[in-house]
Amino acid sequence: MMIPVAMSISISPAELSFTAIGQTASVVATVKDQNGAPMAAMIEWMTTDDSVVSISSEGPVSSITVTSVGTGTATIVASSYPVAVSAAVTVVQDSGATP
Repeated sequence: MMIPVAMSISISPAELSFTAIGQTASVVATVKDQNGAPMAAMIEWMTTDDSVVSISSEGPVSSITVTSVGTGTATIVASSYPVAVSAAVTVVQDSGATP
């Protein structure tokens, strides 16, 4: 029996856009083995800028909740050795003003 090896990881959605502070979204990562089949794997999460978004967990879970905490851009990274994937996050507060 062949031992599954993580060969790819995908993240959904691959891009997030928030228009207000405090908004949330779920992000899910899927790891696939050498045969292209989904597999159970340890997934580590991180954000490149925790002043823009916070994530619910940096532990080995396949889904997280992302919360906008400030305006700007950040990247969320999901990794399962030896593969990693990222999602772009943009937070722009809508002033609600009409021209």
